[in-house]
Amino acid sequence: MNTKQWVIGGSLIGLAAGSIFVASNKQARNTVAEWAGTTKHWTNVISENREEVINQLRQSSERIQTIVEEASKDVEQIMESTQSMKGHIYQLLDAVQDSYDEVKTVKAKLESPQMQQESLPSGAEEQSSQ
Repeated sequence: MNTKQWVIGGSLIGLAAGSIFVASNKQARNTVAEWAGTTKHWTNVISENREEVINQLRQSSERIQTIVEEASKDVEQIMESTQSMKGHIYQLLDAVQDSYDEVKTVKAKLESPQMQQESLPSGAEEQSSQ
């Protein structure tokens, strides 16, 4: 047997077992009868008020569509802002890197022996030479 035959066979067995259970169990019969009555009631209500139901569904659909369109626009704006922020971040990183390089250069100049000699006060030079 192929898979399709197994599924059909299993479905038929399940349907038969469910029918036997409902037929033999009074509470299950009452529940099914209530459910069928409720379903029939709502089917009648919808049939009697078909135009109102269709108009309500149409209005709900339009509201949902409007909300989805607005959300889509918001997502689009967020994406554009994200791209702009990404550009700003790269500019900021470049500026920070440039500043870091400048500070390193200044530090290297200040730490050089020649700069240290030039930065000492004249009285301190005399004491260091003695």
